[in-house]
Amino acid sequence: MSTANPVIPDTESSDRGARWNTSTLSLGALILLLVAATPQLICMPVTNDVSYYDLQARTVMRGGMLYRDMVEPNFPGVVWVHILVRSLAGWSTEVLRVFDLLVFCLTVFCLTRFVSAVRFQVGLLLFLAYYSVSEWCHVQRDLWLLLPAAVALNLRWAQIQRSTQAAVVTRSLFLFGTLEGLVWGAGVWLKPHVVIPALAVWLCSLFNPALRKKVWSDLGGLLTGGLIAGALGVGWLYFTGTWPWFLEMQLDWNREYLTQGNFGNHYYVFLNLAVRFFPYILIHLVAVPMALVLLIRQDPQRPPQVVLRLRLLSALYLAWILQVVLLQHPFDYVHFPPMLLGMTLLVYAFHCTRRARLTRWILTGGFLVAALWFSPVTKPAYLRLWSACLEQGSTGAIRNQLARIPYPDWEDMERVAAFLKSQQAQDREVTCFSNDMIHLYLDLNLEPSTRYVYTHSCLEFYPSRRPLILKTLRNSPQRFVLSNLMAGGLLVSQAKEVGPEGPSAYPPAFPEHLKTTFPWNLPIAFRAGTLVVHRYPGEPIENPPQESSDKH
Repeated sequence: MSTANPVIPDTESSDRGARWNTSTLSLGALILLLVAATPQLICMPVTNDVSYYDLQARTVMRGGMLYRDMVEPNFPGVVWVHILVRSLAGWSTEVLRVFDLLVFCLTVFCLTRFVSAVRFQVGLLLFLAYYSVSEWCHVQRDLWLLLPAAVALNLRWAQIQRSTQAAVVTRSLFLFGTLEGLVWGAGVWLKPHVVIPALAVWLCSLFNPALRKKVWSDLGGLLTGGLIAGALGVGWLYFTGTWPWFLEMQLDWNREYLTQGNFGNHYYVFLNLAVRFFPYILIHLVAVPMALVLLIRQDPQRPPQVVLRLRLLSALYLAWILQVVLLQHPFDYVHFPPMLLGMTLLVYAFHCTRRARLTRWILTGGFLVAALWFSPVTKPAYLRLWSACLEQGSTGAIRNQLARIPYPDWEDMERVAAFLKSQQAQDREVTCFSNDMIHLYLDLNLEPSTRYVYTHSCLEFYPSRRPLILKTLRNSPQRFVLSNLMAGGLLVSQAKEVGPEGPSAYPPAFPEHLKTTFPWNLPIAFRAGTLVVHRYPGEPIENPPQESSDKH
């Protein structure tokens, strides 16, 4: 007798008219959002991490070597992506933003395919969030990591369905498990933290009795696919000669990297994160307890297939939050993906229940109103930039108007670039001490002065290697060292202030004790707002002060 379970629809037939109306409105609003806000999105600035991975991609494309020529604690998957994009489409920031948007579209498609009954409602909320958050969340590994996770989630569901078929053979389960393992394995090269959500989704799928009976074929395929993905990546590292340098970073340098990092007042850090993510941060207040309930308790009024879908999505969401909170730094781009998963879970769970309908409508409506109210895409000043973005592209002035994070000042960055051009700066003659200055290496087509491209971060995260880093700096052919005065803990307005000593001196609020430390003990050659070009040599390089970093 067949053990197949009938495929039970996720929807309630009595609600079809209401769903059709809601879906139509959501689709119309989504199209309007894409048309009205995409040019501005493409012209937004990118963060220093993006430029750093571009620098590594450029190094490889010029015959250099990852890890040896630039210190990098992370896996190479993101650099591989940058190499592919830059090889095919060029070096503008607009190109990367278009690619990021395409990846997000594919991610949303996969997530909404899993919750197809509410695909347009979920799609609208996810795109509204994506267009509303700061540039710190875009063109990042964590957001790209959602794509293989969403693909693998659908493959897992298909594997569950396949296991219920009486005629299915072990080989078929193994082969499709291998495909899913390849997808998860590709995600590991972007960020190994994805192993935790992958394990959670697989364990949750064992709620299905049919799959439990064929668990070894399924697990064998998953592990095989993961090993193949790992072998392909290791093969690239080995045949390019990168393997020894990769191992040195992972086994030696990273032991210190994982235990270092001063983020100052944690209360202040998380408060700012909550402010930047409002109202999306509120999703967790409802989604976390709901996900726990969905995993622990089965609603007998729901079809078994719906229950399992909700459980799989809950497992993915909770496991993603777990690895973010326990293993990663409190950065915006790390916390954005679980919010997207939380919204997907809530909308689908609300759709699949009949209880407390008025409460659900009030919660959903209130959240949507708040999201629209606080979103920059609904502001007249933002919408007025639509034509300018199409005509001018991503200029410094437009970036300043679109940036959600008020530093660096992109017009000041252009002034610094013009000064360095006037000084005929050459390869290895410029050191970007502050992380947010490294965009200039790409803008001016210059090679960094040392392999410690994130100079301040390297000094902070690898304290035992400070003598080596400082010696390398002293021995480099650097002529100019670039810093941001906000490193002194100043507000933007304080860092831009011009004191009685004139525009080429430090602002009045700049801490006196920093003026005796590198690089602020060096003479000022040029200043543009908060950005300073120091002339080297000057005073001897001493240990710089400690401050937080926004790397990784």
